[in-house]
Amino acid sequence: MKKTLLTALLSTPFLLFAQQPVKELNVPNQYEVKTSADNIKAIDIAIPAEHAPGKSTTIKYKKDKNFSAVKLADTYYDLQTNASPGRRIVLHADGTVSAVWTASPDDASGYPNRGSGYNHFDGGSWLTGREERIEGSTRTGWPSIMLLDDGREMIMSHESNTGGFTMTSNNAVGSTTFTSTAARLDDETELNVDRVPIWNRSVATNGKIHTISNYWASEAAGIAVVTRNGVNSPTTYSRWDVASDQSDVEHILLPGYDSTLYEAGGGDSYAIDARGNTVAILIGGLGDPVSLWKSTDNGVSWTYTDVDNFPFKGPRRDEELTLSGDTIYTNDGSLDVMIDASGNVHAFYGRGRVVGGLSDAGDTSFFFFPAQTSLMHWTEGDAEPKICGSPFDRNGDGTYDVTTETFQSLDANGNVPTGLLSASRTGATSLVTMPSASTDADGNLFVVYSVPVEGAVHFLNSNYRDIMVSYSTDGGATWNGPQNITQDGRVESNFPCVAKDANDFLHLVWQEDATPGTFLQNHSASAGSHPNDICAMMYAAIPVSDILNDVLGNDVITSVDQLKKDAEVFVVSQNQPNPFSGSSEVIIYLRDASPLTLTVTDMLGNVLNTGDLGTMNAGNHSINIDATNLSSGMYFYTISSEYNSVTKRMQVK
Repeated sequence: MKKTLLTALLSTPFLLFAQQPVKELNVPNQYEVKTSADNIKAIDIAIPAEHAPGKSTTIKYKKDKNFSAVKLADTYYDLQTNASPGRRIVLHADGTVSAVWTASPDDASGYPNRGSGYNHFDGGSWLTGREERIEGSTRTGWPSIMLLDDGREMIMSHESNTGGFTMTSNNAVGSTTFTSTAARLDDETELNVDRVPIWNRSVATNGKIHTISNYWASEAAGIAVVTRNGVNSPTTYSRWDVASDQSDVEHILLPGYDSTLYEAGGGDSYAIDARGNTVAILIGGLGDPVSLWKSTDNGVSWTYTDVDNFPFKGPRRDEELTLSGDTIYTNDGSLDVMIDASGNVHAFYGRGRVVGGLSDAGDTSFFFFPAQTSLMHWTEGDAEPKICGSPFDRNGDGTYDVTTETFQSLDANGNVPTGLLSASRTGATSLVTMPSASTDADGNLFVVYSVPVEGAVHFLNSNYRDIMVSYSTDGGATWNGPQNITQDGRVESNFPCVAKDANDFLHLVWQEDATPGTFLQNHSASAGSHPNDICAMMYAAIPVSDILNDVLGNDVITSVDQLKKDAEVFVVSQNQPNPFSGSSEVIIYLRDASPLTLTVTDMLGNVLNTGDLGTMNAGNHSINIDATNLSSGMYFYTISSEYNSVTKRMQVK
């Protein structure tokens, strides 16, 4: 049977719908949302009077921040996850911090130099020059960082060509001397059948490394789909013993994980946490149940809990959805799980929504609505999940306005859908997505997440994203939020991840991109909608007292009018090809006519050449960089208009 996953009402972009009534989250005007396009189809849900707009609290617009962000490194690889953020940052007992990400120092086709980026804060400063991967010659990605009992840091990442996981460790926290293993847990079989387990999430506790992962399959590459317990590409569990440097179990299925729950697994639609001997694994997926497996004996035995009571499970899901004729809330595949100091498990996920489609003898399908605006929380003892995060109504008109481009993706041919200027959705995730949770010594709970900001619109009509935070002081019974951490409005802040433990600060890493979306998922070659520009991996330590006192608020640095004015200046692409010899081309976009200059400098800042490009009219222009007189090496080029300038790095062969 062929299964097709479709975006609901794809031919007619549609309206974000109102939220179900939940009292726990103190959010202004959370129940009425819309987009700005005139041709949007509305799906309305009745709102009880006690939750009607006008009864909610007042938005805080304070924007003074008692913290500053630090750039950890640059990277050309701009897709840090397909859905769930993972474990990318750790707070050590002495207050130092280590962070990892998927890095690439260049934009060469296929990113052959891709791997794990690493940086460390020693209490005074972060390391510099961290653009290169730590694994040497092995192409890896999707790293998880953990602290071993012997004081070493372990970074576990997937080997993306043949499958399995590279374990890279140093001798002590903060050391930049790393030793990498060959791929382990690669699931080789006696039949020599190719299996490619990748997309790991890993955590260490009490001498064990616990890993969950999924299988990649490709008919074109001859990599067959792995099917176990009736589940295609299942999510599996592995446990590694650090002392013996051997596995205890490899790629087993958790008890009860079979086709009664899931038809297929999904890359990055899972999360893992550990504290002492307690290990928690959360598995979801768009149109699938949210399932929790918990172990209190360091991964030997497990108990199962149905978190969200999703009624349609396994292969029967699509047909039953179709027969039901109703839209159903589910998860969007972005999840996080956290164990608090009492051993209680907390589950977080972006809420999705699906509906059954038309089916015939050879095809079943379900549709999903990507414009969902709720983050969900559940903890042990809860009868059902509750809303813990949402966007905010920035202009106070009672609605949350975003553009259709913000929640659409490219079509099956890799083109921007008709009538749109861009498409910037990450995978099949919702508008409010990618939760990452933390807790402090007082038992306060925090969750950060990614949200498009109303009024902060790129010139290709997608809303920029910022990183929000919600908090709970009563174990998750009630939530307060959102507050805007990044508050920029002129840059995409996405893929947030916080350290599981907070001290006086919430320790956060994320990626900044000049364009909403990613090059890897949202670039249309015909439309030029997302150039392969360099991105920045960022870090901030946010005072917990500011969050608990609602100091951050929800404003952004500039007003909506100023945002539009800034967007009218220009956008500069990365030069292509790069590296290059002879000449290379740069594409710029001008909203208004402006005089331009091109300046080339070396790594020391010495000006090697300055050229007057004259006044160029609004629109796209191609600028040629001549490097015939430059020796091999790294340089910078700066293109300046009357009011702004953009500097990018280039490499001459």
